Amino acid sequence: MAEYGITVRWDKNFLKLVRLLIERRANFAMFGGVRFGGTLTLEDAWDLGFDHVALCVGAGKPTVLDIPNGLARGVRAASDFLMALQLTGAAKAHSIANMQLRLPVVVIGGGLTAIDTATESLAYYVVQVEKFLARYEVLAREIGEDAIRANWDDQEREIAEEFLAHARAIRGERSEATGEFRAPRIAEMLQRWGGVTIAYRRRLIDSPSYTLNHEEVEKALEEGIVFAEGLTPARVETDNYGAVRGIRLKHSSGAEHWFAAHTVFVAAGTQPNTVLAREDAVHFSLDGKYFAACDEEATRSSRSIRRPSPMCRMCCSRAGR
Repeated sequence: MAEYGITVRWDKNFLKLVRLLIERRANFAMFGGVRFGGTLTLEDAWDLGFDHVALCVGAGKPTVLDIPNGLARGVRAASDFLMALQLTGAAKAHSIANMQLRLPVVVIGGGLTAIDTATESLAYYVVQVEKFLARYEVLAREIGEDAIRANWDDQEREIAEEFLAHARAIRGERSEATGEFRAPRIAEMLQRWGGVTIAYRRRLIDSPSYTLNHEEVEKALEEGIVFAEGLTPARVETDNYGAVRGIRLKHSSGAEHWFAAHTVFVAAGTQPNTVLAREDAVHFSLDGKYFAACDEEATRSSRSIRRPSPMCRMCCSRAGR
């Protein structure tokens, strides 16, 4: 998390305090470059005197939309977007990271990743178009607008005009707000341009984001993000360039709805990371797609861990210890 982050605007340095507090404990140690199942096996752990092994191996493959045009240009995994935003520094004014985002945005999912993706996409879009306008104006003064546009194709020209128009509108709103001694109404402008919609297959109060951290949901709604309930993706619609232009969603009532979208983020969860069960089937077995739980004698118990969480856990205790 310290490396990849979740919300790019959150200071990851706070995590250093957590790590320092843990490292102060005499019976705690952290080692890198050790692969469990390779460098260190379960039997090695027992021989070293450990009584307990916890698998905190993170998430596996992200869920991909199995619908027509589910991998069209403009469809992207939400986790990939958040990590790229953090690692490339795209949200920083000096960054030249090539990460493009267009409005309207539809986010598929109801977890905290979906909420983070929605809020970060709104914040990043403003930074993106303002950077585009600033650099366009610098180049226009140096080489002229005709030279800039000479190598653009039709789609690039369309996107560029959209970014320039939005950036100039934001600049104008900032200037007007300064003259009127008020805060600029950027959120309202983003909503007029399509904004961000979160589409979830169940109700808002049933979503993981609401049950885990309803404050984040509340703040997202305050920013103008729309939460659409009871909707399941049915088909991604593309334009003549092969890029996303909208998405069809099926309501729980059976009705089908069409949402305009130039960007679709998929935050529909991940598959558990169960590679270890394939590499060491003697000690680690599966119950369905999850790790099978173990009893105090390190044998498979009748109850399995079924947590739809990115953090898959399994506990194996050495008998008699």
